Amino acid sequence: MKTFEQFSLGELDTIGRPLTEEMYRRRPAWTVASISHYDAAFFAGLAMALKPKKIVEVGVASGWGSVIIMQALEAAGVEGYNYFGVDIAERFFYDANYATGQAVEEVVPTLAPRYQLLTGRAIAEVAPEIGGNIDLAFIDAHHMHPWATLDLLSLLPFLVPGSWVALHDLNLCRKTDQEHRNRGPKYLFDAWDGDKAHSVETPTMAGAIRIGEKPEEHLPLLLDLLHTPWELPVEQRFIAPLIDLLTRRFGAEVGEKFKHAAEVGNYLTNKMHSQDIDALAAEIGRLRASATRRVSGFLDRFSQKRGR
Repeated sequence: MKTFEQFSLGELDTIGRPLTEEMYRRRPAWTVASISHYDAAFFAGLAMALKPKKIVEVGVASGWGSVIIMQALEAAGVEGYNYFGVDIAERFFYDANYATGQAVEEVVPTLAPRYQLLTGRAIAEVAPEIGGNIDLAFIDAHHMHPWATLDLLSLLPFLVPGSWVALHDLNLCRKTDQEHRNRGPKYLFDAWDGDKAHSVETPTMAGAIRIGEKPEEHLPLLLDLLHTPWELPVEQRFIAPLIDLLTRRFGAEVGEKFKHAAEVGNYLTNKMHSQDIDALAAEIGRLRASATRRVSGFLDRFSQKRGR
């Protein structure tokens, strides 16, 4: 583990904070459920320090994260960059009155020509169209395991050696309203055995991992992560394109290993959430409620008798 090898704790936050303080005064009220100003400072600092030319964001939502990173690139004087936003949804998940990525056109319309939005498909389906030489990726899509790992596997063949992958909501699962779910980014970040960095916030929500000089050397770790119990099943329509992509890029053996990991992950998840178990849980809940009512009724009658 090489945490804070290239960047020290607080370095990226310090670089990005002046820009994000100014940008958050311009933030549209409707861009809720997006990166906080703490997260934005870290991600903006990462973009300003790296000065990438080809950026891919997975999980665009309102587009506020895209606005922050593109504005950071402008502030750093990066010219000729291309920004790709990928999201399975056509409309903003929190408020369908807004289109996915709409904040870019609304807040920084002059940067819109550099912004290519790809919606309706998963990253495994569109990554070959985007192509190689990606030197910064930002994964902020579905947070339940195994999605962060699947998204990185989809990007891996196209990432430049030594590039960075930003991850959002690393510790979302520690929030009580999440019921200890949404562990995907945390599993990926904590397991990463290469260089990585995170923001100064406690617990941190913003982090990044560095791809090694041979990206394919990360495959054993990523495939191993897929054997950590999944938090939800993944439809075959998302699995099949990734099997095909990994097979074409890394060979039939890797494709088969991924296929097996996906079959195991889906099988165990479906067993955990089978109709039989759901029915049993509902019956237990009904019996508990019935017992509670009976006890409550008994106590009421006992109290009435004592009060006579």
